[in-house]
Amino acid sequence: MQAHSLKTAIVFSCDENYIALAKGLVLALRALGYPRQGFDLVLIDIGCSQKSLNWMEANEVVLRSLKTDLIPKTILSVIEPYQRALVMRPWLPEILEGYDLYIWFDADTWLQSDDVIKVISGSQKIIPERLFIAPGISHYNASLYENMEKLVQMQDLWFSTCYQGNPSSTAFSKKLHYSCGVFGLSRSSPVWNLWKEEITETYPLVAERNRSLLHLAEQTALNYIIHRDNTLFARIDPLFNFHCNSGGAMRLPNGEVTAFTVVPVRRIGVIHLANWSYYAKNYMEENLLFRSGDYLTSEERLSALRNAAR
Repeated sequence: MQAHSLKTAIVFSCDENYIALAKGLVLALRALGYPRQGFDLVLIDIGCSQKSLNWMEANEVVLRSLKTDLIPKTILSVIEPYQRALVMRPWLPEILEGYDLYIWFDADTWLQSDDVIKVISGSQKIIPERLFIAPGISHYNASLYENMEKLVQMQDLWFSTCYQGNPSSTAFSKKLHYSCGVFGLSRSSPVWNLWKEEITETYPLVAERNRSLLHLAEQTALNYIIHRDNTLFARIDPLFNFHCNSGGAMRLPNGEVTAFTVVPVRRIGVIHLANWSYYAKNYMEENLLFRSGDYLTSEERLSALRNAAR
């Protein structure tokens, strides 16, 4: 009897405002040999132009539309359109049927190696119920060494807003915070349903208390779940989701992007151009886009900057 072959969706989502970055993610994955047998590249479209969708199809990306009827109206009614890329994540198994494993990348990420895909795929066969996720800030980031108190205060704001009056929120805000900009999770994991339940309750509350934190509500809910039961997740290397907005990334003359806050200097596996709307100009000037952004025309670069400023 032939063993079941694992089918994996490498999935991302964006609208036209983030298409310049999403193209970099796709080109990086293509350079690493994806899609390949057992691995599909999938875009969940939330507002891309037909021209952009044609480009994705030409690069062997499977296109899917967001099934908004899956997401509670209490969530959809309080978010901005672009935030659908965030709130959809707990519903990935229903949006993309027929896959055993989902490896998510935010559209503002790109890869220098496929080690993260190999690690998640291999580990999932051993501990299939666990969420594979990396901390958003680590010892590789410059900000960790500048003001740790500020980081804890920031996390405390996230948890106290989402879980006001819950004693666990104070304790959890002092723990390492994990970023769902990159994660791996099998279809069979109980985390999906736990995540759905949390954000269905949390989003309306955050919308009422502090709308500026809505873009972090589903991530805070996921952290609440995994801190409440640490058997539900496995920590992966922070270099597999390196948040450049926290400092510490540098492109070397040989073209590699590395983390430079500690020695030996380490090559970054997944570059995350987080908080693009604020740091877009800096990222471009520091050549932190895939191939330093050489895949973009001058007009596309200007358009990316204009979109970031909105």
